[in-house]
Amino acid sequence: MPIKVFGLLLALGALQFIAVVQIASALYPGYSAWTNYISDLGNRSLAGPAVSSIFNSSALALGALTIASAYGLGRAAQRRALTTSTLALAGVGALGVGLFPEGTPHGLHTISALIAFLFGGLAVAFLGSYTPVPKALRMLGILMGAITLISLAAYVALGEPPIVERLIVYPILIYAAIYGLYVAARWA
Repeated sequence: MPIKVFGLLLALGALQFIAVVQIASALYPGYSAWTNYISDLGNRSLAGPAVSSIFNSSALALGALTIASAYGLGRAAQRRALTTSTLALAGVGALGVGLFPEGTPHGLHTISALIAFLFGGLAVAFLGSYTPVPKALRMLGILMGAITLISLAAYVALGEPPIVERLIVYPILIYAAIYGLYVAARWA
């Protein structure tokens, strides 16, 4: 399968999730980025059945598309195993977020989100560092990965304020969309 397809899968996963978060936020009465976690959108008791179904389906799609893109995009990396595994683990984490909505027993949601956050940040930094893309796209990947990882550390250290969660998630999604679209448009 051409590498363009794998780039398109990654971009599609990221873009659909960004769009669904915005739609679900608008449908959730009183939702605020300052006081609500992104995962509140998937909590049936908080968001209701319609909003939570939309959000959780989107998280599942993000995870599945990210996992599907990992092999093909990793093939283009100088450090193939490292890039492939971090991207696939980020996808596994996103899949877990959709399978185990916020409020699921045994901390399964929290574990899944941390896997998605940590490996997503590493994956975008590795995609930027180890694949043959223009220097600006390389630097953007490293920067977005660093923003994610620093924000994740702050998120844990400060007791998980909801607004900081956006500084973890959006750099991953934005870079995944830009990188994936670049690969889909430019690589043979």
